[in-house]
Amino acid sequence: MPLLPLDHPEPFAATLGIMLYPGAGDDRRKARSFPTFWLAKPIRRLSEAGHGLSAHVMLRLLTDGGEPLHDLADRWWGGTVTGELFKALWALYHTDAALASWNNAVRIAETTAARARVSGSRSGLWKARRRFHSVAHLWAAWVIREGRFETHPHLGYDGCADFHSFLAEAEILRAWGQEWLPPRSKSEPLLPRDVWHTPAKWAPPARRRGWPETGKVPHLKLSPELLAGLQTAGRPRKYR
Repeated sequence: MPLLPLDHPEPFAATLGIMLYPGAGDDRRKARSFPTFWLAKPIRRLSEAGHGLSAHVMLRLLTDGGEPLHDLADRWWGGTVTGELFKALWALYHTDAALASWNNAVRIAETTAARARVSGSRSGLWKARRRFHSVAHLWAAWVIREGRFETHPHLGYDGCADFHSFLAEAEILRAWGQEWLPPRSKSEPLLPRDVWHTPAKWAPPARRRGWPETGKVPHLKLSPELLAGLQTAGRPRKYR
């Protein structure tokens, strides 16, 4: 399975680049280039404040940068949508596991998009899922957090701790998506084996007293209204 670039000088930006461009070929080049784009304004503010980055970090960013990212808005939409689909799967599992399927997640997303009068056609949702399947767990952790990252300096909880707590949340979702089998015949895990993940020796930071409730994923539930009309897929799997 592909490893997230946590050895990058700016691992959060590098991970976000992989989330937006998880594929091979052009995607890989754009993922490497994304941190340069993402950090341009922060580096400018840092410079204006009289600070700077090391020559090593600047060389890495300049060497990797330059790839055009004209499709960035579309990638944000696709990644976020895929995260919402996987979030719906997680909620279906905790509401009625027999209903936890990608088909039902897409149906829920269609219904929600129609009510909100936003883009969300069935074909578009499936296209996004295919493109971002290998990072669906990361995007799900992102949307469950509502894209918010926090720091509490007085508690020793900085941006690095929060980023690694985010990774811990994504890893919980990844393990579930790869290990849990839907309760029906000939079922397969919701995630493939070749998804992006943390290195084997990675571990989240040790929790300290008073830290926010991060590093874990809440058990979400869906309303009966959203469950109406959903069907289990296939025949029930026999248990011994």
